[in-house]
Amino acid sequence: MSMSPLHGGVLGGAAVVASPALWLSLVDGTLPLSDALTRYLLSVVICWVALNVVAAMVLVEPSPKPARQEAHPDQETPPGA
Repeated sequence: MSMSPLHGGVLGGAAVVASPALWLSLVDGTLPLSDALTRYLLSVVICWVALNVVAAMVLVEPSPKPARQEAHPDQETPPGA
């Protein structure tokens, strides 16, 4: 199961990771906005990869059940089966 890069968890995690840069840019004004957005976009990619790796390890998809083999007409069935 793959998670989209636009998933809320990915965008929220990236916002948390890049929050110091966003704060310096939007509140303090000591960092250019382009640098803060670049750090945010890099954080989106890193969080997307990390969450997909964790999801692949944790969310194991069940394997399909094997199809039941039916007896062929030319084979004898054992008594009592």
